[in-house]
Amino acid sequence: MSGKLDLLLADEIERRGSVFAAETPEPEEVRAAFHALRGSAAMAGHTELALALGNYGAQLRRGDVAVVAVAAEVLGGAVERLRAGRPALTTAWPTPPMGMTAAPVDPAFAAEYRAAMGDRLAQLDEAIEDGDDRERLEIAFRTVHSVKGAAAAVGDEATAWYCHGLEARLKEARDAGNTRVVDDLAKHRSVLALFLEDPAEALAKLSRGVSLPPSLRPSRAPPEAESVDAVLRIPAQTIETLLSRVEQVDQLRDALGLRADRTRATASTLRGERASLLEALRQIGPARPWGAPATALSRIEQAAHVLGDVADRAERSGTGLRRTADAVQWRAREMRTSLSSLQRSAVRELLERVARAAEGFATRESRLVRVVIDCEETPVDRVVAERLFDPLLQLAKNALAHGIESTADRATRGKPTVGTISLRAERVGDWLRISVADDGRGIDIDALKTLALERGALNPATLSSATDDELLSLLFLPGLTTQSRADVLAGRGIGLDLAESVAHRLGGSLRLSTRAGSGVTATLEVPIERSVVDVVWVDAAGRSFALPLRFSGRVLRPRQPVVSLAACLGLPPNAASPLGVELVLQGDERTVVGVDAVGAVEEVHLRPLPRLRSERVPFSAAVLRRDGALAFALDAQAVAARVWQAGQ
Repeated sequence: MSGKLDLLLADEIERRGSVFAAETPEPEEVRAAFHALRGSAAMAGHTELALALGNYGAQLRRGDVAVVAVAAEVLGGAVERLRAGRPALTTAWPTPPMGMTAAPVDPAFAAEYRAAMGDRLAQLDEAIEDGDDRERLEIAFRTVHSVKGAAAAVGDEATAWYCHGLEARLKEARDAGNTRVVDDLAKHRSVLALFLEDPAEALAKLSRGVSLPPSLRPSRAPPEAESVDAVLRIPAQTIETLLSRVEQVDQLRDALGLRADRTRATASTLRGERASLLEALRQIGPARPWGAPATALSRIEQAAHVLGDVADRAERSGTGLRRTADAVQWRAREMRTSLSSLQRSAVRELLERVARAAEGFATRESRLVRVVIDCEETPVDRVVAERLFDPLLQLAKNALAHGIESTADRATRGKPTVGTISLRAERVGDWLRISVADDGRGIDIDALKTLALERGALNPATLSSATDDELLSLLFLPGLTTQSRADVLAGRGIGLDLAESVAHRLGGSLRLSTRAGSGVTATLEVPIERSVVDVVWVDAAGRSFALPLRFSGRVLRPRQPVVSLAACLGLPPNAASPLGVELVLQGDERTVVGVDAVGAVEEVHLRPLPRLRSERVPFSAAVLRRDGALAFALDAQAVAARVWQAGQ
C-alpha cells in the first residue's frame, strides 16, 4: 500500500511542478501548492517532507521568495526517490531538510514563550535524573510533546520539527519497551536548549552533524529579559519544589495529628485501667486480718493515682499536639497561598494563547474558522495553566482538522461558511471548568453504538432509550481503546487521551457531549489550586476511596437496589449497599452509586496515579492518607459511566 501512495504522491508533485517552475511564481499559488503537498506527504507517511513543506510555507509567508527555488529542487529529488521506492528526502532526522530555517518568534509572545519553554526544559530535567527508566521515558515523551505544541503555537517551526522527530523516537521506544533511549535525553535536552537560545545555530550544527555535549546550557540571558522592567518571574520548577516542601509540612501536620489522636486514646485507656483498679479496691474493701494486706491495698491505690496522673499528662500532651498540628496546618496554608500568588495567571491569558495558536493553525491549513472566548476574570495557578495549554490546544486543533466541515459541506448543511470554535471558562467553587466546543459534524453516534455492541459494553435493549451523552460516557470504559476512539471520533483520539491524562494528573475529570451535526463539546474540570481539594471518604468492599466534594451530592438510603461502587471497581461487594451517594457531573445530571459507608470530609493532596495496571481504572489520582496508607480518588465521570453501563 505504501508503494502505491508513494507513486500517487510523486504524481501529485509532478502535476504541481509548473507552479514552482514559473519564471515569476505567484505566491498565493505556491502557498496553496505547499499546503496541498504537505497534506499529501503526511497522508503517505513522509512526515519529514511534510514538515519541510510546512517550513517552506512559513518562509514564503514571511516574504522569502527564494525558498521557492529550494522547494523546487527538494521536490524534484523527492519524485525520483519516491519512484525508486526510497524515502522522499536525502536527509533523515536529526539532520534538517534542505532549506529549513529558524523563524523569529513574534516579539509580543517572545518573553512568554521563552519562560514557558524554560519551565518545560526543567520538566525534562526530571526525566534526565536517576529513577525508573519507564517513568523517565514517559515524562520525556509528554514533555517533548508539550514543547512541540508550544513551539508550533508561536510559529517556531524549527523547534517543532526537532521535537516531532524526537517524539516519534520516544514513542517508538516506549511502545517497544526500549528504555535505553533515556540515556540520550541529556543530549536532546542540550539541543532543545540551543534551539531556545539560538535556533539558527542549532540548525547549523545539526546540518553539519556536530555532536552536542550533554553539558550544553544557555549561557546568556534572553534578550527579552532586558525589556521587562520590574517583573520578577520565578521558574515554575522552583515554586514546584517549594510547594513540595510545603506538602511535606502538611505530612508533618498529619503525623502530629495522628500522634495526638493516639496520645488521647492512650489517656482514655489509662483512665479506664485506673477506674478498674479503683473498682477492684472497692470490691476488696478495707484491710482485714484474714484479707489482703494493707500494704498491698495501698500500693494498688498508689498505682491508680499514678495512672490518673499519667492519663492527665497524656491528655494535655495530646491536646498540645493537636494545637500544634492545627498551627502547622494554618501556616502551611499561608505558605501555599503565598507561593501560589507568585505564579498566578489569568485564565483569559491561557485561552487567548490557545486561540492565537488555533487561529495560526487554521491560517496555515487555509481553513475558515474563528475562535471566540467567553471567560470570567479568574486567576489560576500558573502550573495548572501551563499543563492545560497542551490538551486545550490539541482539542482545538482536532476540532479544526476533523470536526469542522469544509466550506462546501457547511454550505450544503445550511451552516455559516466560517466555522466556530468556542473556548469557555468559569469558576465553580474551587474548581475551574473549561470547555472547547465546535460547530462541526459531531461524533458519529451510530458508529459508537456499533462499537459498544461489538465490545460488549452495551446490550441492544438499551440503545433505543440511551441519550447521546450517556453513549459518550462509554468512551471512558475499558475495552474501547485509543484506536477505537480515533475511529469513532474521526481522528480525535489523541486529543481525548491527552486531555483525559492531564485532567487526571491535576485531580480533575473530562466530559464529552455532542449533538448530531452540531459539533462536540469537551469539558475539563480541575482544581484551581493545584491538586489540593476537599474530598469525602466513601467505603466499598472494605476499602476507602476519596470522592472530590465538587462531584458529590446528597447521601441517600436507596429504596431500591442501586449499582454499588464495589461493582464499578470490580471488587466483590459485601452485601447490598445501605447508602447511595449522588455523583454530580454537570448541570442537573446526577447518578447514584451505592456505598457501604460515608466518612469525613477532608482536604487532601492529589498525586499522579502509580502505574499499577495498563487497564483503565476509574480513579483520577492517588492520595496519601494521614496514617501513611495509599488510597485513590475516584473519577466521578468514569464511575458514573460504569453505573449507567451496569444498570442496563
